[in-house]
Amino acid sequence: MKMSRQFRIAAMLLVGGIVVASSACSVDSLDQTTAPQSSFKPTLSASRGPGSGGFSGSATPDMSRDGTYNVNLNPAVTNTLVMGPNTLVIPAGSVCAIGTSSYGPEFWNAPCVPETRTVQLTVSVNSSGSGASIDFKPALRFSPLNRVVLTLSAPNVSVQDSKNWVILYCPSATSTSSGNGSGGSGSGKDGDKCVNESLTDKDLQTFIDFDAKQLFRRIKHFSRYSVSDGQGYTVAE
Repeated sequence: MKMSRQFRIAAMLLVGGIVVASSACSVDSLDQTTAPQSSFKPTLSASRGPGSGGFSGSATPDMSRDGTYNVNLNPAVTNTLVMGPNTLVIPAGSVCAIGTSSYGPEFWNAPCVPETRTVQLTVSVNSSGSGASIDFKPALRFSPLNRVVLTLSAPNVSVQDSKNWVILYCPSATSTSSGNGSGGSGSGKDGDKCVNESLTDKDLQTFIDFDAKQLFRRIKHFSRYSVSDGQGYTVAE
């Protein structure tokens, strides 16, 4: 049966209306000045909390409180690390081979051979009134082909001062030097000199989830990451 011209136009408008409405919902759910596409921030499933999920060896520890924890990570699968209101999502095949991959700012976007062995992480979680600070050891980097996303709690963030909030990278003297990535992180003489990496790499821009009171962004390597409200930090050169 042939459709009348009026029916075809009405059907096209109906479909178009559905598409527009869906797009509007997607846009309205995010702050357009501070949030990326909705697919940027991973949605965490209930089964990915502490004690379950993509980790090798024994069950992951309950990291809901501040402290230092040891975690065995299987780099062949996607890992979601839940640290109270903070999360880290590492897609499968993201970890560069430890001990052989070069490490340092000049290598963050360089290709690498993926790590295949279990990676033993030491994670130190510290919360404060302004936001979280998390230190990861050992220092390592991630493949630039994959998007590793870190989410940190920021209880005091608001729309009014949103431009001041950022997740800073806090290197140490050893973690910023070129080499095999075996250095420590977030400590030492330069351990308190945090930098805004997005000033030299737009991929590392910080975004804000105002409803959850969280900041999130991509990271390309490990050391310490800390929430800042824009007061008194050293910027990247």
